[in-house]
Amino acid sequence: MVIEKVKQLDETQARLVLAWLQALERAGVPSGQPAGAVAMLGFARRFSSQPLTTAEWIAELRAGERE
Repeated sequence: MVIEKVKQLDETQARLVLAWLQALERAGVPSGQPAGAVAMLGFARRFSSQPLTTAEWIAELRAGERE
């Protein structure tokens, strides 16, 4: 299906698509490590073996602000 779509493009557009695909290949495969907020779940678990409620987290953060 992809090949058929590329065949319908003019040469300039086809070159852009191919350049984009090559850039993706050079970027490599993601490491599988979570990013953003999901990564923080594992990070927070290292310091607290028990899950905390939202209220407990907020209290801890506010305590840090007062220090």
